[in-house]
Amino acid sequence: MDDRDERFFYLGAGPLAAMLLGVALVPLRGFTSASNLTFFFIALTIVVAEFGGRAAAVATALCSALSLDFFLTQPYLSLRMSEKHDLIAFVGLTCCGLIAAALGSQRDDRVSRLRSARAHLELLHSAITELEGVGPIEPQITRILHAARAGLPLASAVVRDDREQVVAATARTHALPVPEQILQPDTLLPADVSARILAAEGLPLPREGGRLALVVGRRQVGWLELWGNGAPANAQARRTLCDVARLVAVRLAAAGPRPESTT
Repeated sequence: MDDRDERFFYLGAGPLAAMLLGVALVPLRGFTSASNLTFFFIALTIVVAEFGGRAAAVATALCSALSLDFFLTQPYLSLRMSEKHDLIAFVGLTCCGLIAAALGSQRDDRVSRLRSARAHLELLHSAITELEGVGPIEPQITRILHAARAGLPLASAVVRDDREQVVAATARTHALPVPEQILQPDTLLPADVSARILAAEGLPLPREGGRLALVVGRRQVGWLELWGNGAPANAQARRTLCDVARLVAVRLAAAGPRPESTT
């Protein structure tokens, strides 16, 4: 079950559980007041918020309040209330449930950030592992570019040496014109754009393409040309791509000058 299916599951299961919980607590309504039974519903809302997200938690909180009113406050099996303290319990449960939903529903964001960080670490690990091997430079860097395109919001990428010769490229990239826009290290933004413009979700990499200088020891050894696929690229994704570019630059510098192309 993926994240979307899981959210839809809890969106239905949470309110249903709130109704069933109200039925299960019916035997206790003669021994204690309804306000003492609200804690069960708050606990349920917190659990749903953790596993189902904000929408499921809000739906559960609202259904919990209705379940408390319908099953556990007089007159029973009615949405009317006869006692003032029952109304206070109803309003209190609604407010506390919504607060619990708001505070406990950050799981989606945490999981998304964790998954993204893990994918970026795996990309860097695969790049380092690839460059540790022996063999021609072109297939090594090509595989790194394909991995970067799979894990980052990239449509295409090209690596050129300091003589503008293509070293490696992703599929269908050779026909693309050389980008004119020069990108800053770490942020991959144009030189005249501040990094503060990057929102939490990030900005897409340029669809028209951009160039990042590959530098080792203050000496430029080539270029990384990249084209975005339209998806947002946050600061972490941009730093990861720049780290990949640094690894590629070190490999280019270690390979030394390439022979002139005869084509």
